Amino acid sequence: MNITVIGCGNAGLIHAAKLIDSGHNVALLKTSLNVHGEFFSIIQRENGYNVKDETASGRRFFVRPSMITTDVESAVEFGDILFVFVTTAQHEKIAKLISPYVRDGQIIVLIPGYMGSLIFKKYIDKKVLYSEWETTAYNGRIVDSMYVRITFYNPRNAISVLPVSESNNVLSVLNRCFENTKYLRRHILESALHNPNMMVHTIGTLFSASRIEYSKGEFWMYKEAFTPSIVNIIKEFDVQKNAVLKMFGCEPLNYFDAAKWRNEEDLTIDAMTVFRSFADSSNKGPSSLNSRYLTEDVPVGLALFSSIGKAVGCNTDIADSMIILTYALLSEIDVKSRERTINYLLGKKNVSYDDIVMAIKA
Repeated sequence: MNITVIGCGNAGLIHAAKLIDSGHNVALLKTSLNVHGEFFSIIQRENGYNVKDETASGRRFFVRPSMITTDVESAVEFGDILFVFVTTAQHEKIAKLISPYVRDGQIIVLIPGYMGSLIFKKYIDKKVLYSEWETTAYNGRIVDSMYVRITFYNPRNAISVLPVSESNNVLSVLNRCFENTKYLRRHILESALHNPNMMVHTIGTLFSASRIEYSKGEFWMYKEAFTPSIVNIIKEFDVQKNAVLKMFGCEPLNYFDAAKWRNEEDLTIDAMTVFRSFADSSNKGPSSLNSRYLTEDVPVGLALFSSIGKAVGCNTDIADSMIILTYALLSEIDVKSRERTINYLLGKKNVSYDDIVMAIKA
């Protein structure tokens, strides 16, 4: 298939490498040179990049994309599928950029989604299908402008589709891209609330704020932050999250059970054992409070969850408290202006339960 990867950071280049290695034709579109610009220049000069895939016994290989560009028109026209690997804060910018060139029949995949499909729909007046993922199929990092290192593979990857009626059709296409992508969530709201970053990034960072500042870059969140008392907060958050999910026809699923389901082949292993194993292989960070762990996942993830809860009469006071504390911690940064609420997504001051159901299924 012809596939365009929008966003040439860690996630974009990792998934592009796996797609090319599987025989697909991939165009890389860089939309900003502020981050990883040096590595992108190397890719353009060398017509590709080196990959070390530790999920495949450390296999090393070189991938050659079909197109490496900053030209939006040519990249968007190339792909039958457009994978969007940018921070959710950039969704509106990307939607505006690509909207003149999107054509009927394309599939736009948002990783992660946080219900961003509703933003893209505001700008794209085409018969387009959307898919939202709660997390990536693979994890890893760009290493010192030398190569892309793939470190972790999720055995199970669940997606949602908008409109819901096209779920099976889109799933069958995306399964040809990544073999672990063969599971469906009911709708984009379920995917959004199962985004692990909404809970683990925010709780782990917020309750480690002084440690992050004191350590000056020597903080390992997954290894350090999740002591028994912090795990208790996650469990209490789960109660409120599952109450909201139940309102929209979803089965309850706790954070650690969801993490085990995504991360571990053997589902008989204890969920906390799986989490600790994942923590042991995780990367260092965040190195400061001004990171996407708070600046993205609080105003986008927590604010979205809180606003949905308020719209349907569910208690979200744990998320509400974390939002307030984060805005106080980052008072020198206007994080609040980045909020993604259900009211913003639907363009309505007063949003009803029926409004949300119609939006996530249409």
